[in-house]
Amino acid sequence: MRKHLFLLIAVFYFSILSTGFAQELPNREIRGVWIATVANLDWPIRGAAPENQKAALRDMLDKIKAANLNAVFFQVRTECDAFYKSSYEPWSRFLTGTQGKDPGFDPLAFAIEEAHARGLELHAWFNPFRVSTVPNPAVYYAQHVSKARPQWLLTFPNGKKILNPGLPEVRSYITAIIKEVTQNYDIDGVHFDDYFYPYPEGTFLGIAQEDAQTYRDYGSGFANIKDWRRYNVNETMRMVNEQIKALKPQVRFGISPFGIWKNGEPAGVSGMDAYNSIYADAVYWLDKHYVDYLTPQLYWAIGGRQDYRKLLYWWSDKAYAASRHLYPGHIVNQTGFTIEEVPHQMEITRSNRERNALGSVIFRAANLTANTNFIATSFKSATFRFPAAPPAMDWMAGTTPAAPSDLTVTLNETSNVYEVRWNRNPANTHAFKRYLLYTTNQMPASGPLIPDGAVRAFTASETVTIPVTEVPTPTSFWAVTEVSPGNVESELSNVVVVGGAVPILAQEEQPILTVNQMLGQQPNGAPGTVSSTAMPVSSTSNNVYVAISLPKKSAVKAELYTMDRKKKAKVLKEKYKAGNHTLTIPRGNLAPGTYMLVLEYGGQRTVQKVVFN
Repeated sequence: MRKHLFLLIAVFYFSILSTGFAQELPNREIRGVWIATVANLDWPIRGAAPENQKAALRDMLDKIKAANLNAVFFQVRTECDAFYKSSYEPWSRFLTGTQGKDPGFDPLAFAIEEAHARGLELHAWFNPFRVSTVPNPAVYYAQHVSKARPQWLLTFPNGKKILNPGLPEVRSYITAIIKEVTQNYDIDGVHFDDYFYPYPEGTFLGIAQEDAQTYRDYGSGFANIKDWRRYNVNETMRMVNEQIKALKPQVRFGISPFGIWKNGEPAGVSGMDAYNSIYADAVYWLDKHYVDYLTPQLYWAIGGRQDYRKLLYWWSDKAYAASRHLYPGHIVNQTGFTIEEVPHQMEITRSNRERNALGSVIFRAANLTANTNFIATSFKSATFRFPAAPPAMDWMAGTTPAAPSDLTVTLNETSNVYEVRWNRNPANTHAFKRYLLYTTNQMPASGPLIPDGAVRAFTASETVTIPVTEVPTPTSFWAVTEVSPGNVESELSNVVVVGGAVPILAQEEQPILTVNQMLGQQPNGAPGTVSSTAMPVSSTSNNVYVAISLPKKSAVKAELYTMDRKKKAKVLKEKYKAGNHTLTIPRGNLAPGTYMLVLEYGGQRTVQKVVFN
């Protein structure tokens, strides 16, 4: 009874939180989860029939989607094995119980198909060097690298084995494996975890002299063996990234390093570090642009020797300086964590969005599906109450999709939901299609400028239902965009207005762009000029005049739209020097009537109503 009461209290708590956070939820952020297959931690059911394994994965993805996540990091290589059809390595023993035994289907192909059908990105997660996960694993398949290439292995006193990163042929082998998967599968990303050289464990202090001969063979020119080991890992990351980008530039490459780069960095943080223990230099990968994102495993609470807040700020600064993304990794079931810990960590991350902290990844899927520490309850009720799309990466070239069309919104009074439909633009032919549906009480100008908290669906379908209770009142504007596989967003569809008369929308507290009503007169103080308070624009002349003040050189765009935004009437887009300027927007062939003037500058926008007589 007390357990049930606690659950009800938790649900009520997160419902209260959701009201306060709703408008602060980002429209674009990574919301990811690791699906661990090693030792069958999350999936699959070892030895189960293919249909049972498929059903279990479908159910897991359904729950991930229901929690408003948008990306899965699916483990496809655990110990030099494969969860896909490989010409290099055997099927994983975690599928059937026997390494090399065909599971009867292609798990990676199936996972991609099911994830994409739900609008979820899928990043293929590899362990690059690990050969064995336990001292005495199951019998290796005859073609497993441990038997086919025993000279490539390093073996340690605790019984574990890894591929020797100091061998050039090992680095080429790993690169070839990534090439095969990138070529053959429609993955959205390649993801490496944090196993490079072995971690210290118990009485095992980590690598000692196991690679001394390799260092003698290949280490000339390096001051010491530690610098050489870091070079070996760095070189692998460079080669893998170059191979991915040569094949499919839109495929992202990311790594989830151990959460402490160096002991004492940042100040006050202490503990084992990746730089000196496993020879992983994540800051170097950022600076050299070997990665598109990092997901450091920040598995500690806020406060203490490994303070989440300090580490997040530090990693975020490094990602920002390198112009790359940061998606910190969170653990759900850490000893001592309260139900508020991870949601609070995510709020800290969001507070640093301007420093490229652009999402979160959860370890691991079973914790989400089991609602460990009420994490799924938290996501649905507050932290991820509304959906979001992954952010685009500005340094990646990508085609902008064409905008959807024919958006309609119909109220179903019986079900108390809005039934929303639209059509995909036939110019868009990519298989992985996703849409962002927005509702907002401000006239939208473009997707990136729509206020946070406005997303109501992120979906692969052209039809959705939205509860009436989740829509702004009394008047709401609806629009939909398509998002490319590289997360580039299209222009808006036609805008549908629901709930009454169109309000005047530009009365912001501190408008960046000051709009003057000119009433047919010329600028520069001529008679008829009204005060600079933002207000509807009206003109009896052939021009609309807009006075702006720019603190620095900037691009300014002004557009005129019909009220339903089905047609763009006129565009002005120019760069201006700092200072005061007056934009002249010709009326052209516009008929008398009411239009929307949309002004964009410095990442913000105002919307004014324009009446032509």
